[in-house]
Amino acid sequence: MSAAATVRRVQTRSRWVAAARLLLPAVALTLLAGLLAWPTLFPDEKRFRLSKLPVSREEEATVRMLNPRFVGTDEGGRPYTLTATEATQLAIPGAVTKDSQLLLTQPKADLSGDKGDWVQLSAHEGRYDKDHRMLTMSGAVTMFHDSGYEMHTEQAQADLARKRVAGILPVTGQGPQGDLSAEDGFEILDKGQRVFLIGKSRVVLRDTRGAS
Repeated sequence: MSAAATVRRVQTRSRWVAAARLLLPAVALTLLAGLLAWPTLFPDEKRFRLSKLPVSREEEATVRMLNPRFVGTDEGGRPYTLTATEATQLAIPGAVTKDSQLLLTQPKADLSGDKGDWVQLSAHEGRYDKDHRMLTMSGAVTMFHDSGYEMHTEQAQADLARKRVAGILPVTGQGPQGDLSAEDGFEILDKGQRVFLIGKSRVVLRDTRGAS
């Protein structure tokens, strides 16, 4: 082989090597792109997939309890019990205790007095502040004293620590000695021993002197 032919052969080989260096990366990128696009272009329904179940923000922020029961004492050490068919804990910014606020369904509170007497409160809905022992009730609020007195309103707030119950909506009531009503609310103090009627009020007393 002549020297000129050898030179031409070396030059041709060098051009092929240079071309290969440029083409191979491009081919590799094309193959990689094809592999990445393959599942999208030809999805395999039998492939194993990891998926995250959707969770609502409400479910992340609240805890629900069925048939909860809360027990506490008032300022005099007398017990009270609060129950409900369902309670939902709420995280309130700035609360003294985490999850101190609870939304209640069909709350019922039993308050004990000094002489063994008791008062029962019930409603369709309620909100209980565990830090301050405050119960706010709404919807068919009923207050019953074991002496036979019963009062009804649509909204009331009970200070369980002081055994005080008050409301600003119309109230009606009845008991062994008569009936009562008030247009602008009421206030019950001393664990049911004193009742104040607010606004235009009406009290009808029964004559029980001749009752057997």
